[in-house]
Amino acid sequence: MSAKLKYLAKYLAVGTPIAHSLSPALHNTVYEQLELNRELVARDPGNTKDFAVLLQDLRAGQYQGFCVTIPYKLAAAHACDDLSFIAQRTGAANYIRRNSDGSLSGDNTDVVGFLNALDMQLGLKPAGLNVCICGSGGAAKAACEALLMHGVSQVTMVSRNPTALIGAIGNDSGAHALRIVSYDTLHQMDCRFDLLVNATPLGMDNDLLPVRHDWMHSATDAVFDIVYRRDGITPLVAAAQRMEIPAIDGRAMLIEQAAYGMHFWGVDADVAQLRSIMEAVLLFS
Repeated sequence: MSAKLKYLAKYLAVGTPIAHSLSPALHNTVYEQLELNRELVARDPGNTKDFAVLLQDLRAGQYQGFCVTIPYKLAAAHACDDLSFIAQRTGAANYIRRNSDGSLSGDNTDVVGFLNALDMQLGLKPAGLNVCICGSGGAAKAACEALLMHGVSQVTMVSRNPTALIGAIGNDSGAHALRIVSYDTLHQMDCRFDLLVNATPLGMDNDLLPVRHDWMHSATDAVFDIVYRRDGITPLVAAAQRMEIPAIDGRAMLIEQAAYGMHFWGVDADVAQLRSIMEAVLLFS
């Protein structure tokens, strides 16, 4: 091993499930091409208790940072000693950095990742949109906050437990544009949405849809499925395509949030360069 490779900085991609994740391939290809002595490894802790153990290992210096996915983003934010403005607003962190004193800093790059992917892949900007978001976790809150901060007309968040979600989001001037409903209520609404966002795990490793098939056909003009599948398109995107509804999965967002996450971890390269490297990886994944 050469002198410059003597010390390997170790990072984890953490989620349940995590085996499908393309994050290690994306990150490690960037590190290799930029000649950075880093490695990102996928780890599934299985539950929040064991995730907390991993956080202790991070504080102790076994790792330098985590990129966090479902279902640990809210717990990740809670564990950090300081949070970026966006992470504070969403209450969720998808990137954690260990500082030299052992403290943990958290950021949420899902917000910028969501906005960039929405614009680049679907040609949509939030201003004036009527949007439905399925989910109530960290990804859903990031998408909601992104939309509320950029002039959306209305966000309808759909949750299995809407009462618990009320008050957790939109506690500023954007609150008037937010409503929270159950899935039963959504399917009874006589309303058409400009965009349907799936921010639940449904479709990641099963054939389930977050909404009824017949409802989607008549109720939305575009679909953004935040999850993705390593072995092909998600069931939601496939269903939308059969209905000739413009639809994307979470790969573009994955690239965008990873580029800004690497910046948070101190990678000195512009986003365009990082995006180019990671897009090439996806072509062969």
